[in-house]
Amino acid sequence: MKKELLLGAVLSTAVLSAPTYAVKLSDANIDFGIQYRVMYNNSNIGSEKQYDFFRQRLRLNLDVHTEENVGGFIQIEYRGGWGGSSPASSDPRGVYAINAFNRLQARGIRYGYLYFPAGPGKVMAGILPANDQVDQMLFSADWDLNIGGIAYAGSTGTFNWRAAYVRLVEGQALINNSQINKDQDEHFIVLDLNTKAGGVDVGVHWYGAYGKVCIPGTTQECIDSDNNPGNDAPATKLNQTWLGAHATADLDMFKVHGVVLYNTGKVGNTDNSGFLVRLEPSAKVGPANVSVLGVYSSGKETTDSKRGFITTHNVLGTAGYWAYTYIFTPHGPSDVNDFGLEPGNRGHGLITLQAKIDVPIMEKLSAQIVGGWFRSAKDMWYDSDGDNTIDTNAGKNLGTEFGVQLTYNTGKHMNLEFGGAVASIGDAGKYLYNGVDKSSVNEIFARLQLEF
Repeated sequence: MKKELLLGAVLSTAVLSAPTYAVKLSDANIDFGIQYRVMYNNSNIGSEKQYDFFRQRLRLNLDVHTEENVGGFIQIEYRGGWGGSSPASSDPRGVYAINAFNRLQARGIRYGYLYFPAGPGKVMAGILPANDQVDQMLFSADWDLNIGGIAYAGSTGTFNWRAAYVRLVEGQALINNSQINKDQDEHFIVLDLNTKAGGVDVGVHWYGAYGKVCIPGTTQECIDSDNNPGNDAPATKLNQTWLGAHATADLDMFKVHGVVLYNTGKVGNTDNSGFLVRLEPSAKVGPANVSVLGVYSSGKETTDSKRGFITTHNVLGTAGYWAYTYIFTPHGPSDVNDFGLEPGNRGHGLITLQAKIDVPIMEKLSAQIVGGWFRSAKDMWYDSDGDNTIDTNAGKNLGTEFGVQLTYNTGKHMNLEFGGAVASIGDAGKYLYNGVDKSSVNEIFARLQLEF
């Protein structure tokens, strides 16, 4: 009996005693945030039939700082579909040869980094929430490009900057691949410099991906799982540079925002180069906010040996909130189901004109109306008979879209957003994005969200 009591006391002490590295809550400064949503989606995107599903997601934010600008931030996420019903397209993290970024599973850490002051800036190291500074047209942490690296950001006078190194693809898993004779990694560089000149916000940007990755063929594998060197895939060169600038002028009657980007690089044996121009004027008209967006990117035909302007989204299979529409591009309350069109249009180039009106209707209720026209800069080809041969020209017409969303404030920090969209799809949109021979696409969506 005494032995049992002694053992119980020892176990109790081991379980209940605070670890030596613990900090009392009174000695730590902790900020807490939450984003909790339930979503509903009903559409025929990518299908001959109408279908629907529910999704829910919970994100918890903890920012623990022991003194000013010293601490760590973490965002924990859970997500899933009711009844396991949501399709793969509602969880858009396709299989990549190597873990190119934090492809979060249903439960896990979305962001997590440490930070401390250094001179006029702050150092951050870990899984970083890094957006580009050109309207998410290249890469977006908001969408889910959660990348591991180290960054230094700060400001001096009217200038602010950001410099970061990211290990975009870790090649260590390929060391047993017989076709790859040394460690091959993919590196990502981020350099931003912004200031204000004559009342205009301006910035210059350099983003680059350099190194090698493994892109397996139909019968190949990158990580040798079967000890068969005959089907090991070789390393592929992936070098891309994006140089750009942005400017925003807030004039008396309206605001004008613009971006220019130049891209050059190589994926395997395929060269690419091109440019992008974005122009976005906006104004307040009575109680409404009206915005117009025009984007042009240069491209090449599918049959060309080269490609035009491409984006990080295209290279990694990610997306970003760079546009206004709901079906062609990701949009918050409906981003579990869309075409995922990115500004480079897979290297074929893109021409798009979009408009958006945000207007209050009554207390706690507002509306958003959007419209968009999309066209490929060059002809897009596809495999029409399933023989793995690109043999049919789908032309340039991607399609048009019209959508409406209502937002109702149900209470403090909580909103209900619901709406719908219809799209008329051209041949290029049908065969290259929707994947089925259907010219009319529709979507109804709703999202109840608590966020603070």
